[in-house]
Amino acid sequence: PGQYLLWNEQRGDWCNYDIVGEQYHGVAIYGLLPDDWSREGFETQRMFELVPEPANPHDRWAISVRADGKTVGYIPRQDCRSWANVVRRVAASGLIAMVPGRIYARDAKNWDEWDGENDPPREFASTVQIKLGDPEGALPINNPPTVPYSMIPRSAIVQVTKEDEHTDALLKFVPVSGYGALFVTLHESISGRAPSAKPVVEVRIDNERIGQLTPQMSQRFLPMIRHLASRGLVTACWGDIKGSAVAAEVRIDGIKANEADEVILDGEPVTLPALIDKQENPETYGLPGWIDTAVQTGARHSYESQPESVTPSTPAAPPLPPAAWYDDPENPRMFRYWDGLRWTEHVAPKVR
Repeated sequence: PGQYLLWNEQRGDWCNYDIVGEQYHGVAIYGLLPDDWSREGFETQRMFELVPEPANPHDRWAISVRADGKTVGYIPRQDCRSWANVVRRVAASGLIAMVPGRIYARDAKNWDEWDGENDPPREFASTVQIKLGDPEGALPINNPPTVPYSMIPRSAIVQVTKEDEHTDALLKFVPVSGYGALFVTLHESISGRAPSAKPVVEVRIDNERIGQLTPQMSQRFLPMIRHLASRGLVTACWGDIKGSAVAAEVRIDGIKANEADEVILDGEPVTLPALIDKQENPETYGLPGWIDTAVQTGARHSYESQPESVTPSTPAAPPLPPAAWYDDPENPRMFRYWDGLRWTEHVAPKVR
């Protein structure tokens, strides 16, 4: 299947969303690292896939986080339901939801296996974080333009003006939640009457005018808009809408003419695939057959043996953590003993 990069209101490439279960997928994570990675601490950035697992025996809303098709962890259970519509809609459209992320790997000392004399044995440890914003802004609320177009990269947010002159057209795009991301197109227009008329950038949603940029800001976009128009392309960019039943405002985010390089101006048009219509109930999406058998068995990495490849298998419960002292889930300043099946009453303070 093709890939679909989820939209995100967050700026930059900072990945601050922690996934869970990496310790059960050490083999897969270890296999993503270069041979010469630093055991003292190594970080690499890459794209990750979000795959719904309706056949998961533990949670029918489970969403696995994968790299090259191999599971490296999961979205925390408490967030899976709110993301179900996003990842299932993308999957039902024949695509895989993608997000940027980072892997941080290191050698950790395994004090539980320490004999008290020699150096503690090494244990592979890793953390995976992804850039995951809000599900309500992860997919555009409208379809891509139906005319030839090219999406320009994001750069800096610009406020659209004169939305109050197009209230009837604008309000029908406000989602129930009050916020949504959307495709916006930019067009050259004339504002005012001769002889003082000035060219401005007209902002449209689904080819309906909903506002414009100021004359000063328009001059920073118009050379690029004109150039793409000479190639028969409409300039499209990321936008968002925020409002209520009586008022709304729109922002756009795209590079300006002075930031556009040759690839953007004269390269292949950048387009995004259209998604199927959103369903109110995520379980009504018709998911492709490969989703039903997508649950993978986890495997820890061991330095005593070479990592083995992880292949898809029938649904199986991930292994429980081994008996050991772990961070107390109720008190971050304490350790609590896990007996391999459940938390015990035994606790111990952390030494600072």
